[in-house]
Amino acid sequence: MVDAARDLRQLRPVRATVAEAVQRGFTDLASLDREIRRARRSRTALIRKAFAEITDGVRSAPETELRECLSSSGVLTEILWNPRLSAADGTRLPTPDGYLADCALALEVDSREYHLSPNDWTRTLDRHNELSRHGVLILHFTPAQIRREPGRVRRMVEDAYAARRGLGTVTGVRAEPISPG
Repeated sequence: MVDAARDLRQLRPVRATVAEAVQRGFTDLASLDREIRRARRSRTALIRKAFAEITDGVRSAPETELRECLSSSGVLTEILWNPRLSAADGTRLPTPDGYLADCALALEVDSREYHLSPNDWTRTLDRHNELSRHGVLILHFTPAQIRREPGRVRRMVEDAYAARRGLGTVTGVRAEPISPG
């Protein structure tokens, strides 16, 4: 995997390659870490960056772009990426791409590739409805919106955050980071 990614010269395709390999189970983080260490420093800067992002919880190139888009905000608190959510009674809830726990705000990156089929669309709506039922507000963005209008995306998240600040504990939804891998 590292050898294939070494020939890529831009971060976006490296992110996509690394994220997909982990998501689809072609490798796990421990194996990928060993492979990167064996490769030493020869043309691995982009791979190391993508690996660090995956280790921090992001699971796709568009999620990483959303993370970068929001990182310059002076308003938002820590965003948990792909956290484990549970209801007050301990029931497991769907995992959003990003989550601001103190205001029960979920962030989703929805691409046509993964949400176009009727079954995928229905699954997305079910996930959205389940989170909404527990008081979580879900904002949806496409990868194209994140790339083309990062300022607008950041303002939307900041505005929603400001409107909902302090509501996280009221909803009873608990969030914990998912350990990488």
